[in-house]
Amino acid sequence: MDIGSLSGFGLRRRANLHPTLETPRLRLRPVVREDAAAFARHLADLEVTRWLARVPHPYRLSDGLAFVDHVRHAALIGSAVTLALLPAEAEEPVGVVALHGLDGTPEFGYWLARPYWGCGVMTEAVGAALDWIHRSLAVPTITSGAFVGNEASLRIQGRFGFKVVGRSRRECQALGRDLEHVDTRMDWQAYEKAART
Repeated sequence: MDIGSLSGFGLRRRANLHPTLETPRLRLRPVVREDAAAFARHLADLEVTRWLARVPHPYRLSDGLAFVDHVRHAALIGSAVTLALLPAEAEEPVGVVALHGLDGTPEFGYWLARPYWGCGVMTEAVGAALDWIHRSLAVPTITSGAFVGNEASLRIQGRFGFKVVGRSRRECQALGRDLEHVDTRMDWQAYEKAART
């Protein structure tokens, strides 16, 4: 598929769905097969995976390899962009930021290894990713959300203009049951307003 000719949300220009983004503390780059081992190590932590919908527990290397193959294919066909999050001088990722559903309803998601919680790393990564999406993709609105209890994730979303639009139930594969989910949505007017405050 020619990613420059995507219909529906499309692209503002011939956007590269494999960007590398730099912030003062981080580098966000396309996921590569060698990342699978780091993903397996960090996602073996139930305190991380319990907040994610589509991540099993225990999380094995085979899960990491399947994830890498899936997201690389999704980028090639133009349905998603997934970036590995690395501290500036690190060689291995400690999280992921992704926008999938570019061929339908775009949904933004992310996760971060527990040793990096609480120091603004994910806020910095989300900010860089949303800035790139805003400049590069003709996506009018983005959905996201978090399981009830994940206040840290909802605070990050609120900082960038995501508003709560309802609640739903979603499967948490790691816990093996459906959980209550806070649904959020953001448009670029809300994003720009949030950026000014």
